[in-house]
Amino acid sequence: MTGLKFSFIPGKVVLWFRVFAAGVIFLALYRLLFLLRLAELIDDSPVGEILHSFWIGFRFDSVILSIVILPLMLISVLPFVKFTKKVIRTVFILILSVIFALIFLISAADLAFFDHFGSRMNYWAVEYIEYPGLFLYSSVSHGGFWKLFAVWLIITALFIFIIRMIFRKASRFRPPAGTASRIAIYVLVTVFLTFGIRGRIGIKALDWGTAFFSENHFLNQLSLNSVFTLFHSVYEEIKDGRTLFGQDESRYAFYADIEAYETVADMLGLAGNAASGDLSLKHQIRGEPREFLPNVVIIIMESWSADRNGALGAHFGITPAFDSPASHGILFSNFYANGIRTNRGIPAILCSFPSLPGRSIMKRYAADYPFRSVADMLKEHGYTSIFAYGGDIEFDNMRGFLKAVGYDRFYSEGDFGTENRLGKWGIPDHIVFGRLIGEIGRFPRPFNLTTMTLSNHEPYLIPDERFRIYDDSVPDSRVLNTFYYSDWAVGHFMDSLRQYPVFDSTIFVFTSDHYPHQSAEYPLDPDNFHIPFLIYAPGILGTQGRTIERAASQVDIAPTVAGLLGLETEIQPWGRDQIAVADEDPGFAVIADGRKLGLIEGSRFFFHWIDATKKLYDLSDEPYLERNLMDSLPDLSRRMERRLNSYIQLAHLLSRGRKTEK
Repeated sequence: MTGLKFSFIPGKVVLWFRVFAAGVIFLALYRLLFLLRLAELIDDSPVGEILHSFWIGFRFDSVILSIVILPLMLISVLPFVKFTKKVIRTVFILILSVIFALIFLISAADLAFFDHFGSRMNYWAVEYIEYPGLFLYSSVSHGGFWKLFAVWLIITALFIFIIRMIFRKASRFRPPAGTASRIAIYVLVTVFLTFGIRGRIGIKALDWGTAFFSENHFLNQLSLNSVFTLFHSVYEEIKDGRTLFGQDESRYAFYADIEAYETVADMLGLAGNAASGDLSLKHQIRGEPREFLPNVVIIIMESWSADRNGALGAHFGITPAFDSPASHGILFSNFYANGIRTNRGIPAILCSFPSLPGRSIMKRYAADYPFRSVADMLKEHGYTSIFAYGGDIEFDNMRGFLKAVGYDRFYSEGDFGTENRLGKWGIPDHIVFGRLIGEIGRFPRPFNLTTMTLSNHEPYLIPDERFRIYDDSVPDSRVLNTFYYSDWAVGHFMDSLRQYPVFDSTIFVFTSDHYPHQSAEYPLDPDNFHIPFLIYAPGILGTQGRTIERAASQVDIAPTVAGLLGLETEIQPWGRDQIAVADEDPGFAVIADGRKLGLIEGSRFFFHWIDATKKLYDLSDEPYLERNLMDSLPDLSRRMERRLNSYIQLAHLLSRGRKTEK
């Protein structure tokens, strides 16, 4: 080993040390790119905290590098594996090239992922792997795709060049004398890499809670490694799916089951039946019957956020069609999505079931349904339920789920003419609404029509220039123009229906499936769950506008509709009839993004990132989401933590088949 001072160290150990060092440098380079790309989020954090992020990041990077290098090193020390042979070197170079190309690809994609989800790569990234066409289309449609692809290509090529140089030098290595000393060093290096895989010395392995050292969310995220967070979250999802729900076996078993049930029953104002061991939520509605059964039309707007709606204070001028009925209906100004994906929004809106960590209940095979959908509830009163969507209705198991919960008829892109497709996602909103206008006259009475729009989605395409009200010089002009187009399509639908008698006998419900993206500045930002909710029925409720300011969420829609209809039925709500809630009640909303959970009560916000951190904030505080109140308000913190965790625990428990306390 020419030039090496410690000649007793085997050449293969030196080689793997160099590979490890190269991996550390290149992963640190990605972390530096992450920092530079989002440097404005550092705020006034001291240099020491930034350096500490890189130190913690090195520990996470070491976990990934140790997992890669340990098995390859153990193979390489076999007597017949000689790096003097070109074919052996080529095989190892090829293996490392493929592995690190994938690691660097994940690291590059993570830069775009963070923009959208406000967190490092996690289970969300693989949830749609079964739809490679749409996944690729969405990726390429992202504005920075080709820049990130170029970054990945250059860094990967440079790394492979360096690896080739390292292995070329290995061809000159000669084993040092002393078999016993070589074996001892190999054992020592194996132990070192084993602890590297664990990330620390001790019983407990390194987890992502270690990254949460700063009050600055971005610095905490900077500490993490995207490959680590991706595979760790996938592992946890698989593990949770196999869990037996004993008190000590589930990460969501915060309390005894009956305690969790009693807390949730109190939140929802239910009498409960826990004494009999039945933990399911049940509520008997005995409303005032109406002279006739109104039709129900639920319009779920793709990615409609409150911050772009004029009725909720926005000044973009892109929602005139929504703003008009909002001034004559029941508008909820403090309303939240329960999750961040459509497959969370649909169960919440139509079934009053919250978003949970892991795979959506809409996509889980043979999941238990601890709820009753709007369609199921209305069916016993003679309603026909129809669901219309201009895209692929099989996507995300949408049709299968909705059929299972009581929907009778379906419209999807094939029913609206595939020649009308605009982009990969499907049919423009106005085409869908136009077809429904012609169909509604033939729907049996009473009917429940739910339609899900799709145009307000990446890559934000509009049918023609009529809807280009902002030019390219305006930030987010494509988003604003598409938002305006979606609003116009809804307005055209409503104006057309006014010409028919069905309009005056229908309750219209407007809401959104989710907010379009998550914050890069905060781990869980309530503003990024804030969406519209409007009930509009001038022929039934009158035209006197009303605004309800208390906190509410998508799970409140189904019980509120049940109450408005005056039906006598039993429901299993995870929300409340908001019309019947007392005016002085501050309300509540549970929001979730994976294992990041939040409870909003009035202006208070309790945040729990499972296995990571807990915080209590006042949403009216300045600066926003920076002053942790847990120490100054310990009783409130404990109360809100119990309510939030009990809510998630019980929903998780019942959706996986556990009905009684044992």
